[in-house]
Amino acid sequence: MPPQGGPRRVPALLQATWECAVSDPDPLVALGATRALVGHLSTWEAKLAAEAVAAGATWEMIGNSVGVSRQAAWERFHQDVADLRRQLRQEARALRERHRQELREWREAVAQRARERWPG
Repeated sequence: MPPQGGPRRVPALLQATWECAVSDPDPLVALGATRALVGHLSTWEAKLAAEAVAAGATWEMIGNSVGVSRQAAWERFHQDVADLRRQLRQEARALRERHRQELREWREAVAQRARERWPG
């Protein structure tokens, strides 16, 4: 399932590499682009595995979808999943801190208006 229920956005570099691989008239250029495409697709695959784990998929389910055992899937993708979790935790902490700061600023603004309106 795509994140937030919407379609996934394919990175521009992945799209451009694909276009080069399938349309460049020079077979050597297309071959080089195809090799680069393998790397981009590996990164894309890891991103999708991380999404699947976040959505509740098991390593067995992920392994089945890519034709390997659950152990092989874990070995292949677990670091990417851990990196995604760390990133999400950092983003959540930053969001909480921003919310706290905004709340402090709002309270101070309300208190300042109250002091201006009702001095004394």
